[in-house]
Amino acid sequence: MTITIDLPNDVQQRLEQQARLRGTTLSEAIAQLLDEFQASRTHEFWEKLEAEGRVAKRKPAPPDDKPFQPIQVQGKPLSEVIVEERR
Repeated sequence: MTITIDLPNDVQQRLEQQARLRGTTLSEAIAQLLDEFQASRTHEFWEKLEAEGRVAKRKPAPPDDKPFQPIQVQGKPLSEVIVEERR
């Protein structure tokens, strides 16, 4: 989907500068900035709910030191075992 937005020259120049700094195209830089903005708003929303006592404090996500490695096991796939047990 293509969206056309008329921007003031100074805003377009700042966005083009961000794209150059990020090493991306203008549209990619805008998409990244929008994603960052949405993540920031979501974070602020949860912080506000925590401060008001409406939700419990969130635990920080554990660091991903190692990439996920599935464990190799012998036998039937678990999904087959589950289906058999349900019969």
